[in-house]
Amino acid sequence: MIRVLLVDDDADIRSSLRLILDTVPDVVVVGDVDSGERGLAVSAQLGVDVVVVDLRMPGMDGIEVTKRLRERANPPAVLILTAFSADDTVLTALAAGAAGFLLKNFRPDKLPAAVRDIAHGRGALAPSVAATVIRHAVRPDHSTSAHSARGDDDLGDLTERERELAYAVGLGMSNTGIATHLGISPASAKTYVSRLLEKLGLQNRTQLAIAAHRAGILS
Repeated sequence: MIRVLLVDDDADIRSSLRLILDTVPDVVVVGDVDSGERGLAVSAQLGVDVVVVDLRMPGMDGIEVTKRLRERANPPAVLILTAFSADDTVLTALAAGAAGFLLKNFRPDKLPAAVRDIAHGRGALAPSVAATVIRHAVRPDHSTSAHSARGDDDLGDLTERERELAYAVGLGMSNTGIATHLGISPASAKTYVSRLLEKLGLQNRTQLAIAAHRAGILS
């Protein structure tokens, strides 16, 4: 069972999110709160797997919540809700460790799928958000730290196999797709991706996809 905490200052939005997730058999909403500060406190008390947090809130916003959550031992995965796909703060949230982004006008079925994806170590990006993130991340003059936890774009120390893996992740392939592409099992694909993330000092597949784009692996 995936344990989820909702963090949004809008009570109507929290109610809508809960209504959607309450219909999913493998997901349980264990709490919902109206501020980032309360989100940090409650998440520590309840031991959640996924925190769904609004990007823009009064006081502590979603970026700061994400950063503090990801600094914890065994941190929960963070799914950001945003109203604007072109919002540059999405990049900052990615650098803070967010694993997924959904626009607030998402179709109801997209929320459970995104929660499952990030709970199992996969990224989850709304297509328009993904396009914005990658477009900004690969700009030559882009100077935020969102491109890589290592602070550079050099993936030249990767083996040929690792470059193939980064290429597959950059295309948005699932573990099954990577397995087919590389001729390995899905379990091995998951293991190899985890090892590559660790080697590069990255937190999730979204960061790896951006690093692959910036390094020219997909060009």
